[in-house]
Amino acid sequence: MAFECSITEESNRTISFRPVNEEDVPILHEWMHQKHIYPFWKLNLPLEEIKVWVKNSISSRHKRVFMGYLNNEPVCYVIGYDVRQDPIRHYYSIEPRDMGMHLLIGPRRLLNKEDGETIIRAMTLFLFEKFGANRMIGEPDYRNRIVIPILKKLGANVVKEIQINEKRAKLVIANRNDFHQNISDSNITSSFHLLNSPDHEWEVFNEAIKHGSS
Repeated sequence: MAFECSITEESNRTISFRPVNEEDVPILHEWMHQKHIYPFWKLNLPLEEIKVWVKNSISSRHKRVFMGYLNNEPVCYVIGYDVRQDPIRHYYSIEPRDMGMHLLIGPRRLLNKEDGETIIRAMTLFLFEKFGANRMIGEPDYRNRIVIPILKKLGANVVKEIQINEKRAKLVIANRNDFHQNISDSNITSSFHLLNSPDHEWEVFNEAIKHGSS
């Protein structure tokens, strides 16, 4: 597996990220039917429909999708997306290099404050570096009692509650400098092997806007 990023904690646990591929369909299908996931993602669909969803996600020109591993175990799914092509743009003032983020933690046993913080911190660090983002924008479900406190602890601000499509959510914004300041004492090491430069990623996003690509 070609990981674009590996982040190792003081405890020697390593979180790594790679692009999603179609071989991930079975585990994503399994996760989307978990009780702690489907009420928020609403993708508890048949396998064939998940296969189409994954294929469309991989080919999209306004987002990137990744699998995250804790040591050798797949544990999370993360989306980085261009907010300029998402409904979230109607709910706040966009600034240059704002990057949207969706995330989920697959194994239920890891959905706790300690493991959750480890995984979400790594996810956020990866996306900041992958896209050279200045801010990360999130809209977790307002009921999410694990993710929202972790994001706040990592330096994000809960700006307001919003109704986005059929979802009641919290608008969360994390500034790059605030995030790095909040993780400065975490004693982690990171290694990046990005497939494309951040500038290239934004060129693709800009072209998608120019040509109206999905």
